[in-house]
Formats: sequence, C-alpha cells, structure tokens
Amino acid sequence: MKRDIGAIGALCLLLSEPAMAQMSMETVDACLTDAFSAQTSPNACVDLAHSECGGMPEEMHAASALCFTKTQEVWNAAIAEQMEVIRARGDDQLSAIAGIETKYDVLSALLQCDRMEELNRLTDQSAELVARQKAGCVSTAAGLAYVRLNWRARSLE
Repeated sequence: MKRDIGAIGALCLLLSEPAMAQMSMETVDACLTDAFSAQTSPNACVDLAHSECGGMPEEMHAASALCFTKTQEVWNAAIAEQMEVIRARGDDQLSAIAGIETKYDVLSALLQCDRMEELNRLTDQSAELVARQKAGCVSTAAGLAYVRLNWRARSLE
C-alpha cells in the first residue's frame, strides 16, 4: 500500500509539473545540428531528450513511464512533421523511401522492446519497473527513428 501511495504521489507531481514531461524539439534539433556539423553520432540527442524521464528516482516508476510515453508522443509528432517537410519537396520516390525506412526503423526497434519486456518479466523485477523500461524503450525507438529520418533529410540538403 505504501508503494501505491508513493506511485500516486509521483504521478500527481508529474502531472502538476508539465515541464517534466515536456522535451524541447528545439533543443533536440540543435543537438542534431551540432552532431551533423561535427560528424559525430546523433544518438546522444535522444539520451538528452530522455534525461528527465530516465533520471526519476526508483520510487517513481509510474511517473517515469508516463513521462516516457508523453515524450514518445512528441517524437511521433516530430516524425510526422519531418515527413511533411520531405513530402513538400515534391519528390514522391524520396518520400516513399523515407516513409518505408522510418516505418521499419520503428517496427524493428519495437520488436526489440517486446523482446526485452518478455525477458525482464522472467526476472524478479517489479511490474512497475518493467513497464518503465518498456516505455523508455518505446520512446527511444521513436527518438532514434526521428534522428535517422532527420539525419537522412539533412544529408539530402
């Protein structure tokens, strides 16, 4: 019961502080621009975007999972927006390729998230921790798909 009250409190805290569940796509895009210019791996930009969600204390698994879920929604919206930018260029073949690549980037990553979830359920980890890890993995899948889509689009410029 004590753990349930802690989870409820953590969820209330998260909902009362919307900035915790908000990531800045401007910050992410600036990070990607820096990585593109320096020709370094842009994947650290996803870690940066997830730092608040992943940095929540252990007793806040539910709040962390919700944070990751909200972050995933931001990634998904950013992917849709980037696809619109690519479509606006008017190259139907390029748009189709970008759509297919992004679709399978996400699907293959989600398959790995499912695998990790199943393996984690075989351990003595709590259901809340497993849910937190799954939400983090799914958000990371969307983040990495955005990074790859963004990276490909920048390469075309």
